[in-house]
Amino acid sequence: MKKFIVILFVSTLFLTVLVQNASLADTLNPVEGIHITIDNKLNIDRKNEVIELDWASLVKKNASVFEATFIVMDDANGKQLPYQVIKDENQKPVMLLVQVSIEPKTSVSISITKGIPETFKTQTYGRLIPERMDDFAWENDKIAFRMYGPALQKTGEISSGIDVWVKRTPEMIIDKWYKLNDYHKDHGEGLDCYKVGPTLGAGGIAPYSNGKLYYSNNWATYKVITSGNLRTVFELTYSPWQFNGHEISEVKRITLDAGSQLNQIEVTYYADGLDTIPVAIGIVKRNEKGMMVLNEKAGCMAYWEPASKKDGTTGVAILLPENTGMSIVENHLLAFAKAQNEKPLTYYQGACWDKAGEIKNENEWNKYLQDFTMNLMNPLKISINP
Repeated sequence: MKKFIVILFVSTLFLTVLVQNASLADTLNPVEGIHITIDNKLNIDRKNEVIELDWASLVKKNASVFEATFIVMDDANGKQLPYQVIKDENQKPVMLLVQVSIEPKTSVSISITKGIPETFKTQTYGRLIPERMDDFAWENDKIAFRMYGPALQKTGEISSGIDVWVKRTPEMIIDKWYKLNDYHKDHGEGLDCYKVGPTLGAGGIAPYSNGKLYYSNNWATYKVITSGNLRTVFELTYSPWQFNGHEISEVKRITLDAGSQLNQIEVTYYADGLDTIPVAIGIVKRNEKGMMVLNEKAGCMAYWEPASKKDGTTGVAILLPENTGMSIVENHLLAFAKAQNEKPLTYYQGACWDKAGEIKNENEWNKYLQDFTMNLMNPLKISINP
């Protein structure tokens, strides 16, 4: 009996030492992976922001993490975060997008480790709509847009303006609305109540000279670069047209992230015999009274459209830091710039809807745009920890 007690005591002591050593090992050697700190220096709540992580830097830090499936985790609560891998034309990963939320003047820590990722809802989407005259439509969890294509041009309807579809659901609605073909009526998710016509719509661009806009035709070709749960990127190419005796063509690259009311638009002009191309980015102005902001210093041009009792109010905006002035010309609010031949000009364009319940008036719209601008000027500080 004494021998049994001694053996039991020794065994218990051995197990205790093992547990203590295991705990010490976990402390000295945390879960194998890549650990990242993200700092928000601003006094702004950066909610559901999409950050970019260089893939090569991550692989250099710990290539074994990516040998199979992996997860991205918020260290504070142990919950998985949505991510998207961006690949180049050869399907080689070049960037990892992660969606994070960071309160003002704080930081968060995230980890990338081996594991089976959760299935997150798709938050961005875009595609050609051949069933509706070659529209190209795109959306995220906040707002939707479309631009008109070659099939519609053949009918005589020409517009290079940007159309807005307002929505009050985070679900992707493009396919559903086109299938039902009744998107001019609100069935509880939103609708297409924005009128573009032969204008720049909600942030289109055109060469500009002596008070005249030189509109392109509808886009001629398209290319989807990526479309996933956090970011959709695509290009629209425009056939040559005449601008002041010069032949000019255009390529637009449009990027929309989850959680954002605004697109990033990179426009590259190819002009015969021109080093710079004077351009105007516009918002179509309605006859009824709306609230307008033309802040050249801040690079912000905003329009809170006239209210509709039936359809609510749409807010539209353009952010153009490198503008050369802003003005109201005929039926447009215009922001002016000089594009360099064969070099991209970048601006931001987007919209909101009061019935979505997040941005309910012009003051809230202006505040959103101010915060968006501050975020652009002060990107989150990302540190891959040793």
